[in-house]
Amino acid sequence: MNRSALLLAVAVLAPGLAFAQTPPAAAPAAPQAAPAAQAVPLPTWFREIDPAKKGEVTREEFVKYRMKTFEQLDANKDNKLSVDEFVKVAEPPFVGDTQGLPPLEERRARAREQFRQLDTNGDNFVDRGEAEALVHAEFNLFDANRDNKASEAEVRLVVQRQLREQDAIRQQQEQRRRQGMMTLAEFIDMQLRGADQLDKNGDGRVSQQEYLAMAGPPDGPQTQQQGLPPFEFRRQLAIGKFQEIDANKDGMLDRTELTAYGAKLFGEMDLNKDRFLNEEEFKKAQEAESTRVRERFTRFQQQQQPPRPAPAPAGQQRPPQPAPQPTGPAPGLPQQMR
Repeated sequence: MNRSALLLAVAVLAPGLAFAQTPPAAAPAAPQAAPAAQAVPLPTWFREIDPAKKGEVTREEFVKYRMKTFEQLDANKDNKLSVDEFVKVAEPPFVGDTQGLPPLEERRARAREQFRQLDTNGDNFVDRGEAEALVHAEFNLFDANRDNKASEAEVRLVVQRQLREQDAIRQQQEQRRRQGMMTLAEFIDMQLRGADQLDKNGDGRVSQQEYLAMAGPPDGPQTQQQGLPPFEFRRQLAIGKFQEIDANKDGMLDRTELTAYGAKLFGEMDLNKDRFLNEEEFKKAQEAESTRVRERFTRFQQQQQPPRPAPAPAGQQRPPQPAPQPTGPAPGLPQQMR
């Protein structure tokens, strides 16, 4: 059964494709590279109406074919469809198990909205005349020369235009979806550009000494004002990260190692495995890294504490000890150190 026998049915079930019913695989790779008209496959309805391959479909044949669905939906055979009858167009068997269709309730809601638009006289029914008017309007899209026939060439040109429009819509949707997102190539490029800034001698590699610039300035009034952790801690972080990236342990980071590390980091950050990094994934990665840095800073503090003095002999009092000053990783640790 042709699930788009009514213009409305296709508008409800396959927005953007209109009535072409062309398989998605036939869509061109890009709008500017659309196939020639003769290469565009004919829609299902044309092949079913013209099994003898005459190369054309008359208006009468088209209306008869399309109205089969109206007759199947008209359960009580009163030549009009109630909203309950009409909404069945969104359900099996009128809709097959096609991947990518909206959920059933969403399709039903669209069908109800279309029903209201089709009910031009407002009597809460879509009668045969209203349905046929819509089918005639659909046929007019294909009958370019107004001879009451839709030829193969005319149909292919309409299908080609619809495929172009559909592809443009998909590209726009993808662009909107990708706003604020980063691909693997973009992520690695960002890592390499950061490494190029560290490569002061321009030899295409980053030495450990060059990488230590990531640790920031030595301790001083400025670092205290910025709330940075002690320089020794920042230096240890930088050396640890350098050693993690330096896969061959030659004391230099080349672009192969930086690329491999960037790909590994990207895979860890890409939580939903859609091959893009979104703002939420960046945020979660930053939070996880901040937690690791705080834990490491706690261990660093413990290592820096002086040994406890030996207990005083019996009868002697220990001199008062100064209270330890609370310290911790300051907020605003440089991004490179996270």
